Amino acid sequence: MSLLASPTVELSPDKMLEKYILATASRHEPIPVDSDDGKRLYRALALHIWNQHQRPVIASDIRDLWEKIDSIKRGGAVGYGLTGIHFWAADFANALASDTLALDASAQDRLSAWLNDWPNICILGHTGRGKSSTINRLFGLRMAEIGHHRSTTQTVSDYRLITGSFLGKPTGVVLWDVPGYGDDRMPFERSVKLYRRMARKCDVVVFMLDNDRSAQLDLKMFKKLNKRVPSLQKKLVVAVNKADLFHPFNWDEKAGTPSVAMQENISQRVAVVADSLELRHSDRIVAISALRNWNIFSLLSAMVDAAGETKGASLLKAAHPDDTGTEDSSGKSSGDAEGRQHGINRSLRRHFRAMIER
Repeated sequence: MSLLASPTVELSPDKMLEKYILATASRHEPIPVDSDDGKRLYRALALHIWNQHQRPVIASDIRDLWEKIDSIKRGGAVGYGLTGIHFWAADFANALASDTLALDASAQDRLSAWLNDWPNICILGHTGRGKSSTINRLFGLRMAEIGHHRSTTQTVSDYRLITGSFLGKPTGVVLWDVPGYGDDRMPFERSVKLYRRMARKCDVVVFMLDNDRSAQLDLKMFKKLNKRVPSLQKKLVVAVNKADLFHPFNWDEKAGTPSVAMQENISQRVAVVADSLELRHSDRIVAISALRNWNIFSLLSAMVDAAGETKGASLLKAAHPDDTGTEDSSGKSSGDAEGRQHGINRSLRRHFRAMIER
């Protein structure tokens, strides 16, 4: 017999969700998300989020839900990193609630404004730093596979990624494909002017570095941007790519992470970058390996923080990174075990995607 009551008109979305959280926490076994109880829980979450924030469910909402449930179960506070399974469950919750929400005209206007406010993202850096592979890891897409929207100059194009929908309205991000500097295709000073223009326009600026310690041209470019773009530090994320190529090059294949010795050198590199660039937000310097798909969610989390509350939520909704083999900065798993704990396994992701695309 189900412990979760069916929704009633007497229960507000807030009280309904609280009731379902307590009922879920009282069960020892996980509730499969595609069971009747699971669907009620996730539908209640979606109704609660709309009631409180007037926006769709995002990945961090799912994480917060699981933290509340497990905190009750364990009798103490727990904390989870943002992982791939949260993105899938968020889309699932939105799909479940899409036929339940009744919106008046003013609510429709607010929703349209939220959904139409797509974050603009540019990834800047020296040629060969891994900009395209990082985009692939973040959004699960290759630049060559993205539908081209328009070309603004001979060298810059914007790509609109429609990666989901809510109440029939598309959600997504705008990615700006910007050429790298440091080769013969474009004089450096022309690159500086282009990068300044992009840094002013975009909501999130990811500045790519890697294991190359010389990086004098990177430092020169950053100083020129920082001097002429006053808002840069608020929207900036620095990604130190190629973590798999740090000395002593003994990647832990079993764990899918850098070895302890590599981690020490990576940490030193991050500290040097923070000091050299004089960053206000040193927590937005993220070491990654796009090749190994390591620490990508930490990068995404930093980008969400840089984007701010509204556009950060849009970015979370739009991003669908491939979490296979991904570890967060603390070395935790990519979320499969955590997902199973809450009734989600890999086979259910195909079920989620079918619901989202119906």
